[in-house]
Amino acid sequence: MRRLALLSLVLLAGTAAAPSSLPVRPPNGTYVYEIVVGGSTLGKSTIVIGSVPGTITVRENARLLNVNATAATQYDAATLAETAYSADFNLPQGPQHTTVTFEPGAVNVRVPGQSVDIKADPSAPLEIVSDNLVGTNLLIPALLHATGAEAFTLAVLSGGKAIEAHVVAKVSEKRPVFVPATDADLVVDIGASGLREIYWYDPGTYLVRAIEIPAQSAEFRLTSSSPTVTQIGTPAPVATMLPTPQPHFRSEDVAFRSSDGTRLAGTVTIPNAGRRPFAAVVLVAGSGPETRNEAVGPNPVFLQLSNALSNAGYLVLRYDKRGIGESGGSASTTTRRQLLEDVEAAYAFARKQPEVDPKRVYLLGHSEGGELVPTVAAREPGVAGIILMAPPALPLWRISLEQTLESVPPKERARTRRRELQALAAIRSGERTGAGMAWYRSSMDVDPAADIARVRCPMLILEGSADVQVLPKDLPRLVKAARSANHHVAVRLFSDDNHLFMHVPAGEPRTPMAALHQYLTVPGRIDPRVLETIVAWLGRHAGK
Repeated sequence: MRRLALLSLVLLAGTAAAPSSLPVRPPNGTYVYEIVVGGSTLGKSTIVIGSVPGTITVRENARLLNVNATAATQYDAATLAETAYSADFNLPQGPQHTTVTFEPGAVNVRVPGQSVDIKADPSAPLEIVSDNLVGTNLLIPALLHATGAEAFTLAVLSGGKAIEAHVVAKVSEKRPVFVPATDADLVVDIGASGLREIYWYDPGTYLVRAIEIPAQSAEFRLTSSSPTVTQIGTPAPVATMLPTPQPHFRSEDVAFRSSDGTRLAGTVTIPNAGRRPFAAVVLVAGSGPETRNEAVGPNPVFLQLSNALSNAGYLVLRYDKRGIGESGGSASTTTRRQLLEDVEAAYAFARKQPEVDPKRVYLLGHSEGGELVPTVAAREPGVAGIILMAPPALPLWRISLEQTLESVPPKERARTRRRELQALAAIRSGERTGAGMAWYRSSMDVDPAADIARVRCPMLILEGSADVQVLPKDLPRLVKAARSANHHVAVRLFSDDNHLFMHVPAGEPRTPMAALHQYLTVPGRIDPRVLETIVAWLGRHAGK
């Protein structure tokens, strides 16, 4: 139920004649911006603008939370049209190279294992890439001045969707204290997302001094500048995962097939000692591009779980989601039905292992996995029991709406709610398409309470009191449904634990952005109380 991270964007500006002289644009030099969210500095970006005859190059070295990136964007000096873009991201799961190429009326975005085309509206042929950091936003005021465009299309590459945006008149925008009184401002409304971006810039050079996104309490602030054109280095290393406990098991890489023939790759951990055949646990990950370790920043949730469970005497199967890691299939077109079939295939594979007692196979789902697992258990009577970690209690569309409104100022809430509901309706009707929309459309109206009420096997539900993604206040709704026809439901609430069941220190803000900062930058352990609870519950029901 999280998602995060870097949304790649493309700006498609309206048609305009090429200027007879070179347009005004920020001068060559080195510029440093800090990335501030909710009053806290979460990142920094160093940007170098340089040029040779006919070409402007903007290079960036950025760090946002624990994601590091270097990017290079080239522009035609006569039109400010983008001609090339490439970036290298240093992610917790490893490096990723991104390339964008330009054709008349379209851009193509390539990352390892995936290629996405986004077509420009015929009335908006000029395309500019943004990676949701700072560098590729810097020329937007200059571009809009050069073209005279007052409306454009914002195409989100990670979702394959286009959003209509408009330059709007000022509405008493409050000037930040660090912005000079001589600076001009440019206000952009970004369609149904309810976001408004405010650019503060030098009217003589169009150098951006600050970008504000009030609905997200986010700002990009210029902190220093120099006319020197410096070199950009390579991305800094990210936080290292904490070592896991000494293993008392062996690991084997495995592969199995889902019902549609898709090959799913995973790892089985088999205890060195204990009662044979072993009871087994299949781990089902949350939403997004999760590998078998379900690593969120430097925190491999499923690696920690599988090690603890196999050290306690249980065989554990974890696997890469389809289209991710070493698994086949397409992540961008995956539906909920396919995810359910993948869980069923993993369950069937675990039951067939020679070391496993097929009558003692359990399913453990985290986050979205906690919504999928009850559906499988309801139609697979052989499932011995299920463990749900931070399972959603509401339909996905309601969770999305709550998360969107969480950081919106009160005066903007009604407007943002209307726009978000419009956007959700466009997804539901099929009007909005693109990568990930098939999954969202197939999942958004599923009520977790409906399927969990059909589960008859023993059930353990775990929740953290500091979870700001799946809210503890909604948990009673799910528990009531689970207990409506099942007398074997245990529930545990862990004080001060977040969505990953990591401890939230006293005094830390409990907001989605603060939680994201912790997930992605702070190497942590799963709360030992959680591991002890799971092992004890399994011991009572599975024996050893």
